[in-house]
Amino acid sequence: MAAPTIQVLVGFQTTTGFGNPFQLDNATYGRLDTSTLGGLAYADLTTLVQSINITRGRNRQLDQFNAGTATISFYNASRILDPLNTASIYYPYVLPRCPVIINANGVPIYTGLITDWNLDYDMANKDIMYASCSDNFTVLANQQLNAHTTTAELSSTRISTVLAYTEIAYQGAKSIGTGSSTLGGTAASASFSISQDTNLLNYLQLITTSEQGYLYMSAAGTLTFKGRSSVLNPVASATFNTTGTAIPYQTLINQFGDELLYNYVVTQSPAGAAQTTSDAASIALYQAQQYALLDLLNSTTAEVAGLGNYLLGKYKDPVLRYTGLSTQMAALSTANQNLLFSLDLTNVTTVQKNFVTGTPLTDSQTLIISGISHSITPGNHIISYTFEATDGNQYLTLDDAIFGTLNNNLLAF
Repeated sequence: MAAPTIQVLVGFQTTTGFGNPFQLDNATYGRLDTSTLGGLAYADLTTLVQSINITRGRNRQLDQFNAGTATISFYNASRILDPLNTASIYYPYVLPRCPVIINANGVPIYTGLITDWNLDYDMANKDIMYASCSDNFTVLANQQLNAHTTTAELSSTRISTVLAYTEIAYQGAKSIGTGSSTLGGTAASASFSISQDTNLLNYLQLITTSEQGYLYMSAAGTLTFKGRSSVLNPVASATFNTTGTAIPYQTLINQFGDELLYNYVVTQSPAGAAQTTSDAASIALYQAQQYALLDLLNSTTAEVAGLGNYLLGKYKDPVLRYTGLSTQMAALSTANQNLLFSLDLTNVTTVQKNFVTGTPLTDSQTLIISGISHSITPGNHIISYTFEATDGNQYLTLDDAIFGTLNNNLLAF
């Protein structure tokens, strides 16, 4: 067994070595029949790589997913990545916003943009160039919406509608799953309208909160939205244990506290008055712990109340859960390496802990992947996962032998 094969590709606008890029309506670069159409060209810089660190996901279950970041260090003694080196084949295109793709065994584990080139000059001519990267959330975070009226539509439809607005016209890859919540439109209240200069990413995340779904950039750079029903009655894509019958792990962390303890929930949208729900038994045990969402987009007070009850059911009692796991990829078979590389945010795993004493001797949990990190140096590749709990309730699933039976009071919100 060996460490996975890593490849780092950086996209430069066509350079001195590739020709000038073709640009429509440009007096210089818009000329035909010059044999220099050019465009974006990816350069394989793997041989220069010293180390890679990748962090994607979120730190806390009720937070939004953050922009995925990466830091790549390149050995730059040749000055090929030095923006001051006019002899470099990439001059003058070593610039911010170069796209970057990091593959492991041919599978993308990070896709983003280089936001900063930071060069450490060394007196012994062992210069190191550090590329700081962010995924396309950084693009969404710097776009503003015009004023728009809205119509009542599913959360997933609203995502697609917003991305198609002319001031956005999102061109990147996207995967929009089906939402469960209906968001309000101006027929219900003018307060559902989108104000001028509303931040695009903030609004997309507000839609996600109103759905209690998931919005993130995939490892392959696809803007991904999933409704909350996508992880109800989840089926694990991978299993971790230390008995030799599944993927082994090196470290395992658990958490049992009040970080996600909420037994008094207040929710509101422009549809009407604030809706309050609480659990007396939980309050008697832990005192009142309030959680409020007062700027939702849900179309009716009934749906707003349903969302509050959904949150109360998930968070009224503390849950002991495994929150982190790491494994050394060099110790795994190629098949298991590729299985882990296929996992992305919101995929579901099973984690099993075995004990040498006490009862029970085995504890197994089904968990949602909410964060993925890679620490890569030559011959060494550690992947770490952050987990969050699945919904402990079991919901109606049509045609399922267990969860497809009626009269069990388990219909999902």
